[in-house]
Amino acid sequence: MKNGNPFSQESKLMCMKKYFVCFIVLLCVFPLKAQTNPEPCGYMQEVEKILKKQPNFLTWQNAMIQSAMSEYADLQSAKRRIVADTLFYQIPVVFHVLYNDSLNENINISYIYSQLEELNLAFRKMTADTQRIRPVFKDIAADVRIQFVLANKDPDGNPTTGITRTYTTKTTFATNIYGAYNDDMKYTGRGGKSAWNPTRYLNIWTCNMRFPNQVSMTLGFATPPTGAPNWWGNVTKDSTDIESGVVLHYSIVGRDNPLAISNNVEGKTAIHEVGHYLGLRHVWGDGNTQTGCTVDDGIFDTPNSRTRNYSCNKTSPPNSCIDAVNDLPDQTENYMDYSLDGCAAMFTKQQAYLMRYVLNNFRTGLPYREITHDTVFDNTSIEMYPNPLRHGQDLKLQISSPDKKQFTVQIIDISGKQLLRQTVNSNTVEAVSISGLANSVYFVIISDTDNRVLERKKLLIL
Repeated sequence: MKNGNPFSQESKLMCMKKYFVCFIVLLCVFPLKAQTNPEPCGYMQEVEKILKKQPNFLTWQNAMIQSAMSEYADLQSAKRRIVADTLFYQIPVVFHVLYNDSLNENINISYIYSQLEELNLAFRKMTADTQRIRPVFKDIAADVRIQFVLANKDPDGNPTTGITRTYTTKTTFATNIYGAYNDDMKYTGRGGKSAWNPTRYLNIWTCNMRFPNQVSMTLGFATPPTGAPNWWGNVTKDSTDIESGVVLHYSIVGRDNPLAISNNVEGKTAIHEVGHYLGLRHVWGDGNTQTGCTVDDGIFDTPNSRTRNYSCNKTSPPNSCIDAVNDLPDQTENYMDYSLDGCAAMFTKQQAYLMRYVLNNFRTGLPYREITHDTVFDNTSIEMYPNPLRHGQDLKLQISSPDKKQFTVQIIDISGKQLLRQTVNSNTVEAVSISGLANSVYFVIISDTDNRVLERKKLLIL
């Protein structure tokens, strides 16, 4: 391949003699090459961009993950009155919808609501897909305790729906048939939409990521958290780069989007990419088939995997790396593998802790984040029934407490909006009316008069 020429001199002569045959071969080869599946996730492209700016990024990232896992281990053995691992976070989100084709790319608001719901169900371990989790992994599947809400104020303090819509002259943001892309969608002056303050909002761009006439593409990508002490103006606490956020191909936004390509109808790509945004690597550690078992994602409760899995293979589950101790199969049901639709259903406890660690140490500026400690009260118990609850019934609460006379009850929806707030007396059965609430999943938050949270319970209304 001297001088970059893929053909030898002998090949050239043969092709000259048999020009027609060579022409037919080329016609066959290049369409096949064009259909080669690129990586559906652009995470490694983003990492490569960071490495060009900061060659020590992976060293810093390894240290960050190791620090989080060490802290996690310490907390597991600590005795405490405050249950610190029930911290609860709300992250404001803005969707920037970019469209050239107004019929398809200017996605309906229902798909955005659906995507937000899928994010919340996944991060709160409330999706019905949890039935896919194999018994060997059920005990480590986690409620991440992170919830996403559409922003209600823009950067200038004005009311907003949390959605922007921008016409673009660009027909695609892909740059070749192999899944490469540019960052123009993140700049108003380059045919996109500039980010809202990335320290205060999770920016999610939706746009066309398909190269013309190609079936496969990069479906999404995210910027991992950064913040090494010597980076970009000594940014030590937050990722302030205006490119920080998540990008999604427009047709895979939401669950059951009729425009979605095959095997991408469950809204799982956004969950995967937000995992990257909050510090998670792929479960196989981004190694290849030769080195895969020697690299890791840094998370101990995700089994070692040689490479990506694209399907569950339920009849013969893969176990691509054999560990000497506590050998487990590949965790294909993890959101950070590629086996998403039909498989993905969980984050692990340690993945959950790492994402919260990132919020506490690197993405610290999100303004609507709530960190609430669930407090242990001695000799206090709660009964809440019926659950599930049907329309026409009142929710019954009995809080038995020798020390507290009154408690506050809140009901919030999956987006974090408070729908009801009521004071109830302890040591008696109190009725809470759910009149006007739609059939859905809610959270019931019970706190004392000092706003210390006693309990969070899921409530299903049928």
